[in-house]
Amino acid sequence: MKADRTVSWLPPVRGRTLIWLVPLLVVNSIMVGHAIWRMAVGFPPVDWLNYVEASQRFGTGGLYDSNLLGYAWHYSPVLALAFGVLAPIGDLGWRLLHLVPVAFLPTRLLSIVVLVSWPFWADVESGNVMIFILFAAAWAVRGSRAGALAFLALTLLVPRPLMLPLAAWLLWKRPALRWAFVAMFVVHALAVLATGWGGEWLRDLLAASRDVHLPANIAPSRIIGAIPWLIIGIPIATWLTLRDRPEWAGVFVQPYLIGYYLLLPLASLARRGTSSKQSQTDRPEPPPGV
Repeated sequence: MKADRTVSWLPPVRGRTLIWLVPLLVVNSIMVGHAIWRMAVGFPPVDWLNYVEASQRFGTGGLYDSNLLGYAWHYSPVLALAFGVLAPIGDLGWRLLHLVPVAFLPTRLLSIVVLVSWPFWADVESGNVMIFILFAAAWAVRGSRAGALAFLALTLLVPRPLMLPLAAWLLWKRPALRWAFVAMFVVHALAVLATGWGGEWLRDLLAASRDVHLPANIAPSRIIGAIPWLIIGIPIATWLTLRDRPEWAGVFVQPYLIGYYLLLPLASLARRGTSSKQSQTDRPEPPPGV
């Protein structure tokens, strides 16, 4: 009995599951090793460097001027100001900061899965923001109001089709969030207008499908194009959302998929279980009202 309790956080693994699980774990291990190796030999965090450059371009011009040298900024101009504040922590500081939310995810299982997953280490290597989005999403589906509001705020600041099904699902299932979201939307819209970058940001968002041809795109859209992929993906995403699986739905409405985008579906591991064992895997609940 004692041995059983020590591994109670592990889901049951059946024989048929091993057929696909073992190859997946092998590929994942190779990709994790590759990402860590790239960091060890000095490959720069490309996305983080773009964020820092965006904070500089906010005042000097060209914030949404993507170029062949690798610069691109598709997020809210308001967020560019925030990265100006974060810039002094440097490459290493930003990468290390990615470890913090992992320690505070809602369940032990989710923390472990994230820590050993290639999407997480791809996020660390490139210096993207997906682990912070996953953190908010996981607490949101867990039932936290603060987590839900944080995720909705990030949907405004880092708008990706990937996030829209979960954002819509939260507003559909939890009406108490709606007026707070309306307030956030209005405040953010006014802040964007105040920056003077609103028009260029809108044009950039409308042209986002151009990134389907990125070498890092692992979605079928790289082969068949964005429109055919969305014709297939939108009905699947709608079905998943109606089945209360919006974390997975986002994968099918994203015109292109970068490896670290696959962190978001892991938020489903934060959902409350129905068995008595689930309570043993939980993190402490946030304070009332959170």
